[in-house]
Formats: sequence, structure tokens, C-alpha cells
Amino acid sequence: MTKRYYHGSSVQDIQKLEPRSVLHGTTDRVVYLTDHVPYALLYVWDEKHNSRAGKYVTGWIKDGVAYYEEQFPNQLQTFYQGVKGYLYTVEAEETVQPMMGRESLYYAKAPVPVSGADVIPDIYEELLKHEAQGTFKVLRYLEQSEQRKTELIDLIAEAIRRSDFFKDDEEEITFMKKHFSKSWEKAEQAAK
Repeated sequence: MTKRYYHGSSVQDIQKLEPRSVLHGTTDRVVYLTDHVPYALLYVWDEKHNSRAGKYVTGWIKDGVAYYEEQFPNQLQTFYQGVKGYLYTVEAEETVQPMMGRESLYYAKAPVPVSGADVIPDIYEELLKHEAQGTFKVLRYLEQSEQRKTELIDLIAEAIRRSDFFKDDEEEITFMKKHFSKSWEKAEQAAK
């Protein structure tokens, strides 16, 4: 039986997935793939909808389930509701390699042909279906303990400080202030 991999994108009519991402910890260009549909859907990123070119994905796979941790209230809904995307299928190729230490994550250094594509009219609604089936779990911000909420705020505040408040990136400043206002305020207070 042929191994099937998936790749989520907001770009339609892709015939071949090109290696455009940087392989973690290297300078190599790769295309990332997964054998887990909900995880692939998290990578459908609509930069116009989210006012940010770079993806902001807070998900992982553990024991066959994709997890998504919200870092602000209703993050999943904010980023994905009303977003149309495409779930591309790739049949197993010799060029596809597993990511060490990452469950259900793979990569290819060479272009890989697409064997199929499904149009997903609303990524958020599709993810909720996978949640109901048990293959996707959302750690909703509003359901977290006060301690975890504080930890999340502190983690993001530290990242803001380390980045020097994204001094030369107006898009990132706007994005962070909009979605992570408490973290931004905490970072500013710590910088005084």
C-alpha cells in the first residue's frame, strides 16, 4: 500500500510542491508533509485574513492526535474561520524523509508531485469535525487554568522582549499588539 502524505495551503491549483521552507536547524530548503490531515490543515494560512505573511501555528502531534494550543482567546477561530484552503495529497516517494523527533512530520528536499487536492471551504469548520472525531484536540485559552494563562502571557512577553519589540517589522508589531496585548504590555513594563 502506498504511503500518503498531506500538505495544507491557501494557494490553489498546485501541481508540484516546491521546497521553499527552511529545514529546522539547517539552511536546506524543503517541503514539509504530514500523514495527519488535521495537522496539515493548520498550515493553511491566509495572510490577508490574518494580516501576517508568516504562519503562526501552535500545534503538534502526539500519540496520533493533533493538538493546537491557543495563546489568546479564540485563537483557532480567529485564524481559521472563513478561511478557504486546499489539502494536497502526495503519494509516497523515495525523497520523503521523516523528521527526527517529530511524530508524523516529514520533508522532501526535492519538488514532489501532487496526486490529489481537496478544497476545504472553511478550515475552522473542518478542524471542528476532526475534533469531534477525536483526531484533533484544541487546548482552548479560555478553558486553561489561570496559572497556564499567566505562563502563556509570560512566554509571549519574553519572545517580544527578545525580538526587541520587532523594531523593524511593522506587520509583526501590529499582529502582536492585536492578538497579544497583555503580553505586549508586560514586555513593555519589563523593559522599563
